[in-house]
Amino acid sequence: MKKLSFLKSTFSFALLIFMSISVISCISGSYNDNASSGTAFNPVNFSLTITKKEVAATVGLMITYDLKNISKDAYNDYTQGSFSVKFTVKGTDGETFQDIVSMDYIDAGITFCGLTFLDYSEVKTLDLSTLTAVIIKNK
Repeated sequence: MKKLSFLKSTFSFALLIFMSISVISCISGSYNDNASSGTAFNPVNFSLTITKKEVAATVGLMITYDLKNISKDAYNDYTQGSFSVKFTVKGTDGETFQDIVSMDYIDAGITFCGLTFLDYSEVKTLDLSTLTAVIIKNK
C-alpha cells in the first residue's frame, strides 16, 4: 500500500510540474500575428484610395476611403510607431480645410474601410478636385 501511495504522490508531483511548465511557457510566449518585424512604420506599406466624397449639408464633406496594408507584417502602432491619414481640401477662395484620422491596427493584407467628415465653414464652397489624402507618420 505504501508503494501505491508513493506512486500516486510521485505521479501527482510530476503532473503538477508538467502543468506548471506548460502554463509558464504559454504565458511567456508572445502572440504577435506576424506583428512588427522590428522595422519602423513605413507609409509605402499601405495603399490609400478615396472611394467616395460627398458634401453633406449638415456635417461637412463626407469621405469614404480604403486603406490597405500591402506588406506581409501586421501593423501595431504600439511597436512600430503610429500613423494617421490626413485629408486636405481647398475652398474656391483658396482657404484650406483639413481632417486627420489616427489609425490603430491593421493586419497584413487587410483593407480597412473608413469614413470621416471633414468640417468646413458652411458659407464656403469646396473645390473637390483639390481633395488629397496622405499617410503621415506621427511624431
